[in-house]
Amino acid sequence: MTFYAQFRSWLKWLVKRQELEAGMKSELAFHIESYARDLVRSGIPHSEAIRRARIEFGAIESHTDEMRASVGLRVWDEAWADLRYAARRLQKSPAFTLSAVMILAVGVGVNVAAFNQFNMMVWKSLPVRDPNSLVELRRRSPTGGTNAMPYPSLIFYGEHTKTLSAVMATMSARVDFESDPQPVSASFATANYFAELGTAAACGRLMSPGRDDASSAAPVAVLSFEFWQRRFAADQSIVGKIIHLNKKPAMVIGVTSYASASLGNETPAVWLPITEEPYFVEGSKALADMSPGGSVMMWGRLAPGVTANVAEQDLDRLTGELRKQYLRDIWDNEFIKAEPAGRLHGTDREVFGALAMAGMLTLAILAVACANLGGLLLARGVTREHEIRVRLAIGASHGRIARQLFTESLLLASLGASAGLGLGYLAFRVMLSASDAPKWASATPDWRVYLFVLVLSVVSAVLFGLAPALKIARQEQRRTTARQVLVGAQVATSCALLIVAGLLVRAVHHELYSYPGFGYEQVLAVDLNLDAHGYTPAAARAYLEQLDGRLRATPGVTSVALSSMPPLGHDRISTITADLEKRPAEIHPYSVDPDFLSTMGIPLLRGRNLLPGEIHAVVVSESLARREWPGEDPLGKLWNEDVVVGVAGNAPMNALNYTNAMEVYHAARLADMAGMVVLVKTVGSPEGLMTRVKSIAANLDPKVFPEVHWLKSDFHRNMQPVEMAATIVSLLGTLAVLLAALGLGGLVAYAVSERKKEIAIRIALGAEPVQVLSVILRQFMWPVTIGLLAGFAGAAAVSRSLRAILFGMSNLDALSYLVALGIVATTIAIAALLPAARSSRLEPIRQLRYE
Repeated sequence: MTFYAQFRSWLKWLVKRQELEAGMKSELAFHIESYARDLVRSGIPHSEAIRRARIEFGAIESHTDEMRASVGLRVWDEAWADLRYAARRLQKSPAFTLSAVMILAVGVGVNVAAFNQFNMMVWKSLPVRDPNSLVELRRRSPTGGTNAMPYPSLIFYGEHTKTLSAVMATMSARVDFESDPQPVSASFATANYFAELGTAAACGRLMSPGRDDASSAAPVAVLSFEFWQRRFAADQSIVGKIIHLNKKPAMVIGVTSYASASLGNETPAVWLPITEEPYFVEGSKALADMSPGGSVMMWGRLAPGVTANVAEQDLDRLTGELRKQYLRDIWDNEFIKAEPAGRLHGTDREVFGALAMAGMLTLAILAVACANLGGLLLARGVTREHEIRVRLAIGASHGRIARQLFTESLLLASLGASAGLGLGYLAFRVMLSASDAPKWASATPDWRVYLFVLVLSVVSAVLFGLAPALKIARQEQRRTTARQVLVGAQVATSCALLIVAGLLVRAVHHELYSYPGFGYEQVLAVDLNLDAHGYTPAAARAYLEQLDGRLRATPGVTSVALSSMPPLGHDRISTITADLEKRPAEIHPYSVDPDFLSTMGIPLLRGRNLLPGEIHAVVVSESLARREWPGEDPLGKLWNEDVVVGVAGNAPMNALNYTNAMEVYHAARLADMAGMVVLVKTVGSPEGLMTRVKSIAANLDPKVFPEVHWLKSDFHRNMQPVEMAATIVSLLGTLAVLLAALGLGGLVAYAVSERKKEIAIRIALGAEPVQVLSVILRQFMWPVTIGLLAGFAGAAAVSRSLRAILFGMSNLDALSYLVALGIVATTIAIAALLPAARSSRLEPIRQLRYE
């Protein structure tokens, strides 16, 4: 019989069980009665005939039981009986059941929250139309790449592609809104953007192609739901009214829905037609610019039946044709990469790595919880010795008993997983509320989360229930090896988590109270975006000279400097890669004026400063000089084609995660002027001068709308991930220590219970309480010691991966290790001493009489 036929037969028996069993019993009764009648006709009395017939055929129930076994229903019956028995056992021990469920709920809950986060960021599709066909198009070449596209190439691809049913584009910007002191985020988008995503409007309408991108169309704006609520108190009458962006009028035509999603990571306050970008950003040539840097993010929708690889081949062909028109602007061997865009982050390596680290930490909590429960089950096995012996005496096998005990563990795991699902839902909901998660993100579990919880419950049951069940069934629970392993595992995990938490907390403290190598508390960064307004290098230099003079004349301003990159400006970072000591290193190049180092508080350690417009001269950071010319004087050395004239202190202005940041400072040239950022150092806090500085810059040219940042705010924003990580890991570490303490306390209590007779005899013979304590605790000394050492090693390995966010800290920070050791040792000592101390107060006579 095939497996399919067997399965159909078993399913038939399962569904029609009562009917089939009744029919079988009826048929057996008929045969017994017929045989009895034959015996009566041969002269045997009726009662004797019935007895002989039953002996001949056997008991009806035994035949029914054989039938159940033949079709596989006996296992089902035994499992159901085990489940009911396990439920009764747990019901009779409410304290144990509640403790076990709560312990497991904590372990499962943190894992559910972490998995929900992973599910939302990597697997869950955006709430848009047909998300699987959306792709992000990125420029690549054998030597590098960028996510930005020139707008003319976007138009070319959109008009000639045969594999994309639609092409969309977005361009991020900051625009002045009405009289607000700070600019708001805006996104210039193609008119088909909302239609392709299937975005609905909360009120009014959204942009539509052929209407809002026509040359004769009036300027329009679409507000985001959050901005509409915050700025206009959800007033629906705003639709049709005029607002002013960069002092240019635009009519509000609609508001996006609350849970609408956008491509990429941006959540702008205002959406504008991309064709109106020159109108709002006066002088901008972004829509005509074919420079390799590009200015727009390009998205596409795959045509039906087309894969991303086929689309890439088609776009590569079009890139070759485009190169014929723009030979200087298209890279050699340039190609287009189509990446999935229908998810929040997809397979982004940095995001995946952070989530993987969070998963490891939460699994460690589950491991501690399972080890805890395993110890509790072993301890509970002592109270069931009599039951196990009786069941073995009446014929039960060790396997049958182990299966019943494991069923109890499965039931416990199911209850704990159900409670953990609710706890994880609440935790993830709090995480979403406390973070900048998109509005469409929901904490409601989907089928992946439910499947994860199911797998987690089974795995947990195996981890904490299988080994104790086998040991109890074989009556081996008095052996101490398993308990020692559990203690060591719990201590190691708790210690590792606390050390990592200590490192992160120390990193936050270091951020708040140490000098990072550059000044930020009294500096304003003025981002003018002169290049976006079409400024020529000469016009930009003239503007900057006027601005410099007016700013220096402003009360409270001590110095003014220029830089090609704003400090802590992660949206405008440029890097170069060089081989130092035969290893690739990331270096940040800055084009600056001579006042830059003093304005930013960066010390000049050796040599001299740069001169205005100096060619072929550089100042390098101390770490770069040390790695490139170890043990040598760097002054006069060649860096590429430039001569080193000075060595400055390390200043990780755009790389806080590197202790030895490497920078190269070039003198700003005329060609750099349109992209320069102005840095203003003040006396005391510059917060009160932000409006004044912005007004001075805007008055020089009304079409320029500068964005002013206080570097102190930017610095703290950069450190928020560390602060959040420190909080989360500290909570996990605290949970792990509490669980480990609870587990060790339970195991010590169990050790006391199994050695009560020995302890009573020792006390009767005159043993001191300290001696009794040492006897009990001695068996846990080595597991705790080995666990602490393993925790140290595990923390060192994990913290190497976290090195990127340990600002200014070593992953072997002694204080973090000592504090973690003190907390774990103290907590474990208290947890172990309390039940052990009670053993020294046993009454020998009563205990020995009981024994």
